[in-house]
Amino acid sequence: MKVYDYNAKLDYGSTLNKGKRTEQAGREQADHAQTSVDAEPQGDRVSLSDEGRLRTEAYKEAMNAPEVREDKVAEIKAQIASGEYKIDSEKIAEGLLRDELDLFI
Repeated sequence: MKVYDYNAKLDYGSTLNKGKRTEQAGREQADHAQTSVDAEPQGDRVSLSDEGRLRTEAYKEAMNAPEVREDKVAEIKAQIASGEYKIDSEKIAEGLLRDELDLFI
């Protein structure tokens, strides 16, 4: 393992000059930025991917959709009243198990 004596290599005069050079470069950048702003004003731009646009459209459609699907409710009520509506307990159990397994996988 090498041990360096960094204090022996410090040149405090060059550190001061470096500070001046950094300050001057900062001023030049500010001048250049001001010139480019004056010459060519540009605003912020946002670009969405096709997937982003589709998601936005889907979100808007979902927000505009009614909370309760009245037509579906009326259909099920009619099936219950006529005795045609059958509850498939196996299908319900499969769905519950699938949902639970999805939590662990």
